[in-house]
Amino acid sequence: MNQRIRVFARGVTLLEVAVGIAILAVASIGAINYQYHATRQSLVAQSEMTATRVAQLLLEDWKSRGGDETYNPEELGLGFVAMPAEDAYRIKVDNLPMTVYLDWKDVEKDEEAGVTLREISVEFRWRLDRTDGAIRGQDPEYVMTTLVRRDQSSG
Repeated sequence: MNQRIRVFARGVTLLEVAVGIAILAVASIGAINYQYHATRQSLVAQSEMTATRVAQLLLEDWKSRGGDETYNPEELGLGFVAMPAEDAYRIKVDNLPMTVYLDWKDVEKDEEAGVTLREISVEFRWRLDRTDGAIRGQDPEYVMTTLVRRDQSSG
């Protein structure tokens, strides 16, 4: 009656190990891909924040001058450099070289009251690789626009 029950310890097969390694490899590649895209999008977000800060500064200063059509950001002394194109400037902020375009147009005019509503806008362009050089079609752009009231007393 004394029978021994034999219990065999079962290990993993070569196939199970291969499947586990394949799953681990796919997960690792996905994680590396995620890290790459997260880092790249982080740089894009930093560039957009830089452009936003500079655009707000320019619009507020330009607005305080009544939306004057002869506005020149070089007078701010912050590193804006005029380009050959009219109303175009270059500036480098946080190691991001940007091209800035200024534009304005009168959207409404009340002759009787002597008031003009002017739309002023600032467009920023920069290279996606954050280097100096000509702007390409796939490079990002950022535009901010606001309105300013021009009357007989404000320019």
